[in-house]
Amino acid sequence: MLLNPDIRWWEPMAALLVFAAAGCGDAVPPSAPKAPPEYIGSAACAGCHEAQHHAWLGSHHQRAMSVPSPATVVGDFDGAALRHGEGLTEFSKADGRYAIRTEGPAGEMGSFEVRYTFGVEPLQQYLLPMPDGRLQASNVAWDSVQDRWFHLRPGENVGHDDVLHWTQPSHNWNFMCADCHSTAVSKGYDAKAHRYETTFAELSVGCEACHGPGSAHAAPSEGNARPALALRRGQQAEINACAPCHSRRSQLADGFAPPRSYFDHYAPALLEAGLYHADGQILDEVYVYGSFLQSRMHEAGVTCSNCHEPHTAELRTPGNALCVGCHNEAGHPDFPSLPLGRYDSARHHLHEPGSPGAECVNCHMPARTYMVVDDRRDHSFRVPRPDLSAAADAPDACTGCHQDRGPEWAQAMLEEAFDSPSRDHFGPAFAAARAGLGEAEQSLATIGGDSEQSAIVRATALSLMAPYSRAASGLVLEAALHDAHPLVRIGALRGAARWPPERRWREARHLLGDALLAVRTEAVPLLAPVLNRLTGGERAKLEAGVAEYLEVQAFNADRPEAQTNIGNLQLAIGAPAQAEAAFAEALRLNAQWVPALLNLADLYRATGRDGEGDELLLQALRTTPDSPAATLARGLWLVRHGRDGEALPLFAQAMRLAPDVVRYAYVYVVALHSVNQSERALEVADEALQRWPDNQQLLQAAFGIARDLELDGRMAAYRKRLSPAPNR
Repeated sequence: MLLNPDIRWWEPMAALLVFAAAGCGDAVPPSAPKAPPEYIGSAACAGCHEAQHHAWLGSHHQRAMSVPSPATVVGDFDGAALRHGEGLTEFSKADGRYAIRTEGPAGEMGSFEVRYTFGVEPLQQYLLPMPDGRLQASNVAWDSVQDRWFHLRPGENVGHDDVLHWTQPSHNWNFMCADCHSTAVSKGYDAKAHRYETTFAELSVGCEACHGPGSAHAAPSEGNARPALALRRGQQAEINACAPCHSRRSQLADGFAPPRSYFDHYAPALLEAGLYHADGQILDEVYVYGSFLQSRMHEAGVTCSNCHEPHTAELRTPGNALCVGCHNEAGHPDFPSLPLGRYDSARHHLHEPGSPGAECVNCHMPARTYMVVDDRRDHSFRVPRPDLSAAADAPDACTGCHQDRGPEWAQAMLEEAFDSPSRDHFGPAFAAARAGLGEAEQSLATIGGDSEQSAIVRATALSLMAPYSRAASGLVLEAALHDAHPLVRIGALRGAARWPPERRWREARHLLGDALLAVRTEAVPLLAPVLNRLTGGERAKLEAGVAEYLEVQAFNADRPEAQTNIGNLQLAIGAPAQAEAAFAEALRLNAQWVPALLNLADLYRATGRDGEGDELLLQALRTTPDSPAATLARGLWLVRHGRDGEALPLFAQAMRLAPDVVRYAYVYVVALHSVNQSERALEVADEALQRWPDNQQLLQAAFGIARDLELDGRMAAYRKRLSPAPNR
């Protein structure tokens, strides 16, 4: 999983921008025990829980990570080799040791001993040790289904200086993988020594990874009843336990164990562009949580163990039998709201019985393939909606198989077969908002304030309201900042970035005292700009929040994203020297990390050293030539140094690279006018106003240009559209 380096670099970054896998559940912890329980290992559970232990043996959880041996290594290490582009990877074993010979961190060929196997099916990777305590996941893996070696980036020549090379941070086990492949992981990064001492209580995902440390349960104090295990049945408890490793998230702290709230250790991704399609279907490797929260099954109370046997992690029943266990003519006593009917029939699935099209999952849980061979199913359990394909710029299950047909054909087939009308959907509104269209604002406000929508959909709608300014949507944000669900509060905080700092403080300061760390961490960078305007208790409260936020970033000090977060926060509170040190550390960790390159260049500008920023901006453009942020920043630098003629093509390029972001159009309009190309500036402004008809910045720019050109009629038209009301 890689990050998108093209972030909104001119704004503080929210929390951490790396996401790997995580979940929900605002579980209420029980009374604290007198002494904290300890981890005792899965073997200690087997005596009393023989059946569960036997089911767990051989499962994907039990084989998530293993010491290499003939019993655990499934790849061919008997002298096999794989050529990929210009590179050659060779596999060998001798004296019980397994080794991979491949290109090393400096481009040299070397032999690296396999420290651990990683996963088992449909692929197995291998962890290779590097200096300073790092373990790196190989980017050549074994296909356990087709029995072959393959490269994770087929068709690409991935050299040692590429961010996708196996020696780079993108393949680092300590940060990217360890927390979900072992039990009770402590990352153990020493920021001063720049090395890891990562530890775990159990090598694989054992009993206590889900049930919590078991010492008190296994050996109760004399005269006391045996304490219950931490994880009990129920939707909230199960999702809270499963989600940390089954959703896209950033990690805020070590030490998660049920029944502690997931939101005290992780911050989940919303339905963001690049991760999900606008209608919520999976796009990138987002795992399960974000999809499942959207589903009507989640709304009805379905939980993980209704479908998956928790100890084997396998489906409880194969094929359609699993689905029709509930979706049938008699219904299911646990889910009385289910509509009754015979669903495993050609009348419902519209395909030949026994064919792939007759399988429930292929219509309601379409799969995407990740890591070349790993098919993952979308857990939003959605009804196929080919009518949304164009409006939401998203795929549909029907034409995913019937590739010779279009969505119009698929929709006509469904309308002929089923009488029920299609329900309203958030997809078109999210697509319009991602495109920066002004018409999306009212729909976003409606979705964000609709308690019938799932929390993750509401949160995403609220976050997408950040570029807008109408009073009605502002009222929705105000209410959502007090919502009961932490995801909604997080989404509202992101949307509240539209307000000036004083209003953010007025409306959101109560969230500095939120019960959950993920919410508090989201609130701090939003509120930090007012710190030096506060006194007394209010200042002390924000200072405490800043300190906690910096602790969270320090936990991830091995990541350039966290260092950039630190730098942005230090700038917000007026500490440029500390900000510069953080940006420099981010670049030490990753010299190609574009957000730090851009932010450090901007810091140089603000501190009178603008000349030093040019090389940073050029490096950013060399790294990501298609980055609109880097292109714009370089253009602005050229303008500041009197090179307007060179800057203008860059502004035009930035607008082409990001046609959905009004900022780039506005800058290009202003730049054109400033070099006496006012007629062209007005043309660009009018084209942009077709997309963003209510944008006040564009309208003001167009009004000013029309005034300078003495176009009285155009001036009057723009003046009529300018809003006299202040921004709420």
